[in-house]
Amino acid sequence: MFVVTPALKLLDLNLAGDALSRSDSEIQIAGGHFAFSDKARTGSLRAFLASESFGAAGWSYRRACGSIVVIHVEWLPPALGDAGDPPVALTFQPADLSERYVWADFAPYFDITRSEAAIVKRLIGGQTPLAVAEALNVSIETVRTHIRRIYNKLGVSSREQLFATIALFRIG
Repeated sequence: MFVVTPALKLLDLNLAGDALSRSDSEIQIAGGHFAFSDKARTGSLRAFLASESFGAAGWSYRRACGSIVVIHVEWLPPALGDAGDPPVALTFQPADLSERYVWADFAPYFDITRSEAAIVKRLIGGQTPLAVAEALNVSIETVRTHIRRIYNKLGVSSREQLFATIALFRIG
């Protein structure tokens, strides 16, 4: 998480924000300001923050690799910011639900393979079997075979039943 002013002056960041700024080449911290390597994206976020001033909102962008990132934006009490410039918390979240949640290791419990567990997470995240095949660089038939085996092992017959069975293992 990053805490910034609407002008993107960096006020604070937590360990996750620090790690993200070091590992993501599209995010930069320079001269005490938050920025993207793409100046137009930085300007777009700055304009969005200037147009809003209360509550919570969301702003998203497409990364160079094609994935979508959603930024949860929340305006904080003014005491943390400069006079007249309310601080804003920026929390980055992948738009793909399979990346957003933390899962307990459910594979041993259901006696499914790591590959099958990866497919389960993607299906629960809303991906179609075709999207799963493309993301994992396997054929659609391979994914369908895994899905049949997963359903058999878990004793379910639909995605809804799969979600209800696996949801207990979602941590966050």
